[in-house]
Amino acid sequence: MKYFKKENKINLKPILILAFFIIISFFLFKKTFYRSLVTINLGSLNVDLINLSADFKNLYENNDVDKISLTVSPNNFVKLQKERSKMTSNYILTGNQWSSENSYYKSKVKLNSGQSKAEIKLFGMNPDHFRDPDGHSFRVKYDGKIGFGNKKVNFINPRSRDYITDALSNIIFFEISKGVKINYELFKVIFNKRDYGYYLKEDFFDKYLLEENKRRESLIFEVMNDSIHFNHVGDENEFLSLSNEIYTVFESDYDAFLELFDIEKLKGILLILLIINDRHPVLDINMHWIHNPVTGLIEPTIREGFVYESKKVDLDNLIFPGLINDLYVKYIEKDFPYFIKEKLPIIKSILIKNPDYLKFKKNMVGFESKIASREKIISNNISLISNVVKDLSHKGQDKKDSLIFIKRDTLILNNWTIKSNETLVINPGVQITLNNVYLKILGGLSVLGKKNDRVTITCPISNPSTIFIQTPKIIEINNTDFSNLTNLKSPFQQPASIIFYETNNVLINNSTFTNNVSGDDFLNFFRSEKVKIKNSKIFKTYSDAIDSDFSQITIQNSTFENIGNDAIDGSGSDIVLDNNIFLSSKDKAVSAGERSSFLISNCFFENNEIGIVSKDNSMVVSRDNILVNNRLDLAVFKKKKIYKHPSLFLENTKVENYLIEKKAKIRGLENIKHTTNVEDKLYGKLYGKSSDK
Repeated sequence: MKYFKKENKINLKPILILAFFIIISFFLFKKTFYRSLVTINLGSLNVDLINLSADFKNLYENNDVDKISLTVSPNNFVKLQKERSKMTSNYILTGNQWSSENSYYKSKVKLNSGQSKAEIKLFGMNPDHFRDPDGHSFRVKYDGKIGFGNKKVNFINPRSRDYITDALSNIIFFEISKGVKINYELFKVIFNKRDYGYYLKEDFFDKYLLEENKRRESLIFEVMNDSIHFNHVGDENEFLSLSNEIYTVFESDYDAFLELFDIEKLKGILLILLIINDRHPVLDINMHWIHNPVTGLIEPTIREGFVYESKKVDLDNLIFPGLINDLYVKYIEKDFPYFIKEKLPIIKSILIKNPDYLKFKKNMVGFESKIASREKIISNNISLISNVVKDLSHKGQDKKDSLIFIKRDTLILNNWTIKSNETLVINPGVQITLNNVYLKILGGLSVLGKKNDRVTITCPISNPSTIFIQTPKIIEINNTDFSNLTNLKSPFQQPASIIFYETNNVLINNSTFTNNVSGDDFLNFFRSEKVKIKNSKIFKTYSDAIDSDFSQITIQNSTFENIGNDAIDGSGSDIVLDNNIFLSSKDKAVSAGERSSFLISNCFFENNEIGIVSKDNSMVVSRDNILVNNRLDLAVFKKKKIYKHPSLFLENTKVENYLIEKKAKIRGLENIKHTTNVEDKLYGKLYGKSSDK
């Protein structure tokens, strides 16, 4: 007899019900599933694979990428990851960008041979910044060590900045428009001993970005939704009053607000947008504006661009977001094609031979295929644009500069601008009286005074005037006497009575400057090269005689006497002083700061509060100089935390008294008695003036 086991039947009902609910849930929440599966998980996996591929390529190419190591306490690491999970969950469930503020956590940072305490926080609104637990974006705020200062930097996966696009865009912007350049460097990140892969270190919008771009510190802001959000107003709200002025103009007179923008630099940004075929960088939420206190104009920056292929370029129907479009229609649209034709050859050459771009690419070995694909699209886009503008004749190519002569004594009562295609020529023996005016020179200037037939440029003491010069043309001033000028007649906060901004080839010969009535400086040279002053005299000044910011200057056979503050103050400058006399400066006769290089030879210093100062990673060479009856002959110290200690090399220079910090590099002075905290004894505390900048 056979026994048969009863066959078990599968109950499909629960399975079908479960499948039904899964299908219904998928259709009801398919966007949520997509965000979780594709954007978060597959997106993270893709970045990990790209990093792994980059590792192999760098190993094969023997390419050594700098490393940065960051550590936070285990407790803080858990807190940080909980924040990141919250950001991720918010995106998966709602699809919204992250808009809440993240917390800073104490950290330690090792970068190359340096290390610093720091604070770290998560940042970023979109999921590419926070989806990966060991590949998220973060911001570092350093804690003041040498080489770090208190600056902030972002660390971002290269994909979030389109590998090369932001770095290349900023290099192009600097080359064609001299705009503020956001720098990018590739690093291998080790976070709490975990390999986070490759990151781009990105400059943050703060005073250090301005300083590294050789700019004066000022406002940084965004214009969003009929309002202005100020990102930086100075460490102690130094520029709060200026921010209020700009905001008032924005609210009360929009046309006047538009006049504040640097249109030439904005043209450069718009051309870059055409080349990468992306408007994203000029959306309100992305565009950061920087106020330039030297020119008084608001300058754009560029960030967060991606490369897309262009199918067609139509210059007749360009549209940009909001404020940008208002500026484009009012100031740029008519001349934009001519600007494009002029600048495209420069941009083509950048892709081939610009050293900054080639250096960046060389370090990005692991991402060669990503770079190549973007370069190909950019080259094709440039070709399309070139075809559109190729038949344009160069606007104004046959026009010659017009000459404006002043041949007799002249009283000027109204503000006056010498245009870029004009040259002002002042004949010998002429006296020019500037009465309460602002003279702006964007073209050439030739003052033809003679030894026995001098030119005078003066003002009524009750109505002083201001001079601003910005030009690529030659400036030549001979046998001219300047007096009674001020810094206050410019339409912005110009620091000096006479300022030379981005002006090269300046010659001042046998001229005098006296009795300026206000301002930080009598003469200020800012980002100017090939400046030569000889056989001249500056005396009885309100404050500094000459302030040099990121400039190259030679001063010979000249005298500085009764100076209200510093005779010569240099920041980030290369200055040669030969056979000059410094008498009775109320602060420093010569002050070198912020990585300046000074060569001082055959000079005479007498009755100055302080003779020679070297600070903040500057190098001063003093050769064959005489220092007599100065209250303090030398001061060598570090003032700003971000800089290394300075150097001072003495050759045949006798010194009676000094203040020198121990870590300063000194040569030519024996048996040095070092002083701690030199800065605490200067600036009006024991020596110098309390009004020092």
